[in-house]
Amino acid sequence: MLIINFLIHIRTIIFNFNNWLPEVITSKNYLTRDVIAGATIAMIIIPQSMAYATLADVEPVYGLYAALLPVAIASLFGSSRYLATGPVAMVCLLTAVAAESLTGGNREFYIVYAVILAFSVGAFQILLSITKTGKVFDKIPEHVLLGFTSAAALIISFSQLSKVFGLPRVGLEDLFNYDIFLQSHPINSESIFISFLILTLMYVIKYRFTKYLTFSNLAVFFAVVVSISFVNLFTYSGPIVGFIPEGLPKISLPDFDVFSSSIPMLIIHTLIIAFVGFMEAIAIAKQLHVKKPPKDSKGVELYKNPTPVDSNQELFGQGLSNMTSSISGSFPVSGSFSRSAVNEASGAYSGLSSVITMIIVGLTLLYATPLLYNLPQATLGIIVIFAVVPLVRIKEMRELLKNDKRSGYVSVLTFLSTIIFPLVSIEIFEGVHTHIWTGIIFGFLLHLFVSSDGTDDDRSLGEEHNNENQVR
Repeated sequence: MLIINFLIHIRTIIFNFNNWLPEVITSKNYLTRDVIAGATIAMIIIPQSMAYATLADVEPVYGLYAALLPVAIASLFGSSRYLATGPVAMVCLLTAVAAESLTGGNREFYIVYAVILAFSVGAFQILLSITKTGKVFDKIPEHVLLGFTSAAALIISFSQLSKVFGLPRVGLEDLFNYDIFLQSHPINSESIFISFLILTLMYVIKYRFTKYLTFSNLAVFFAVVVSISFVNLFTYSGPIVGFIPEGLPKISLPDFDVFSSSIPMLIIHTLIIAFVGFMEAIAIAKQLHVKKPPKDSKGVELYKNPTPVDSNQELFGQGLSNMTSSISGSFPVSGSFSRSAVNEASGAYSGLSSVITMIIVGLTLLYATPLLYNLPQATLGIIVIFAVVPLVRIKEMRELLKNDKRSGYVSVLTFLSTIIFPLVSIEIFEGVHTHIWTGIIFGFLLHLFVSSDGTDDDRSLGEEHNNENQVR
C-alpha cells in the first residue's frame, strides 16, 4: 500500500501541468495572455540573466543558458502558474561564494563547480519533494531571512560598483587598500556617465509611468536598448560585454570527478542554496496566489484563482529546473520576485507564459547575440543594483524591533553578522576564505536559542511578503 501511494504521489507531481494545459490550449483568450506575458518576461530576463551571471562570476552567456530550459521546466512541473524561475541575485551571489570556496579562487573553474552545484541543489530539492518533506518550509523563521537578505543585498550592490566605475573586479580585500588599487586602476568617467544615465532612465520608467503597466515593467529592456545605442553612436571606452557565443547550450552531465575532494563543502553549499533559493520561490508563489484576480470593464473576474500552491510540488519543479540548468551547462536558479510579479501583472494565466519566454530566449541565443556585443558592463551593474536595492528592508527590521523584540534582535544580529564577518576575517585572517552564508547559519542558531522557551513566533512566508516585496 505504501508503494502504491508513493507511485501515485510521483505521478501527481510529474503530470501537474495537466491541471491547466488542456484549458489553455483550447482558449484563445488564455493563450493570448500567456504569449503577451511570456514575451514581456523575455525582454526582462535576457539582460537580467546576463547581469546575474556576472554576479555569479561567470560569463554572461551562462546566464542566458540558465534562462532557457530551467524557466519552462519549473513552470511545467511546479504548482504556481505565475512563478517566473531563472537566475536571481541572491542565489547567484551564493553560487559565486561557493565556487570561490570550492576552487580556491581559481575563476577559470567557477562554471565547472557552478554546474555541479546546480545538479546537487536540484537533486536535494527533488528528494525533499518525493519524500513529502516540503511542508517544513511552510513555517520558517522569516526574521532570519529578513536580516540575511538585507545584508546580502547590500553586499551585492557594493560588488557591482566596480562595473559602475569601469574598474576590474574589486574584492573585499581591496577595500582596505583602495588608494593603492585606484592608483593602478583609474576610474572610467564614461562608465560613470552611462551608469548615471541608465539608472535615471530605469527609475523614471519604473516609477513615473505606473499608469502604463506594461511600459513601466520594461525598464530593464529599455535600459539595454539605450545603452547599446549610446555605445554605437558615440565614442565609449568603458568595458563592454563583448563576444557572446551563438547557439543553444550542449546537453551533458556535469563532471563529478572534479569535486571528489570537496564533498563536505559541496554539501554545505548545496543545503544553503537549496534552502535560500526555495524560500524565495515559495514566498512569491504563495503571495501571488492570494491576490484577487483582475476584473473586466463590467466588474467580472477574468478567472478564478488556481489551486493552492503546494510546497512539495513546487520543490519538485524547482529541483528539476536546477538539474536542467546543470545539464545545460549553467548555475543554480530560483523563483524571481520581480519577474513573477511582472508575469502576473502582464496577464499570465498559466505556466505556458514561461514556455513562451524560453522560446524567445532560445531565438536570441541562435540569432541575436551579436546585438549584445556593445552592451556596457556598467549597464549590467546598474541592472543588478536596481533589482536588489528593494531587498534592503531596514524599515521592516525597525518595525519588527518595535513589535517583536526577540525576533527583531535576531534579524538585526543576522544582518550584522552577514556583513561584518567577511570583513573581520579578511582583516585578521589573511588568506582564509570567507563565507557569506555564515550570517544565515548564525541567524538560525540564534533563533533556536531565543526560541528555546517553547514559544513560536515564526510566521508563514506567504503571509510575510507584501506587495512592496513583490516588486523585487
